[in-house]
Order: sequence, then C-alpha cells, then structure tokens
Amino acid sequence: MIKYQAEFEGYMTDNGVGPIDKVLASVKSSVSSLNSVSRYLGIDINARVLDTDGDIDALANRLRKTGKVSEKNIKYYRVAMQQYVNMVNGR
Repeated sequence: MIKYQAEFEGYMTDNGVGPIDKVLASVKSSVSSLNSVSRYLGIDINARVLDTDGDIDALANRLRKTGKVSEKNIKYYRVAMQQYVNMVNGR
C-alpha cells in the first residue's frame, strides 16, 4: 500500500516532462513499482520508511536479499522510490 498515492500521482503528473500520455504512463509505472516494493517487503510505503536517499538504498538492499527481484526491476523501483522521496521532501 502507498500512503498518499493520490498526492504522489498528482506530484508525478505536475512534474512530468513530455507529452501527457507518456507522463500518465510514467505515473502508472511508478505506482506499480511502489506497490511491488510494498508487496515484496510486506511494508506500507510512507514518509516514515521512504524519506531519504538512504532509505532508497536500504529498501533496494532488502529487495536484493529476498532473492525474488531482478537487478533490472530494482533499478526501476529505485526510480519510483526517488520520485516518492522527492515528493515527500518537496523537491
């Protein structure tokens, strides 16, 4: 589960670059990625667990340790997590 999902989607849409269809696809992909992180780690995505770049590194390492997520997917998940951190920190 993603806390503040609607706000995250709005943030992504407002800060997207390029045609609206690509922005919307990016929003959908980012939400899907964060939901995957949530599911694999059994956590809710919120500002308490995903607030800093260090949190991104920690969650990515936890994903690696599960042995269930490829490095390619972790790369995509990191991009989505970075966007969430940016939203939380008003970047």
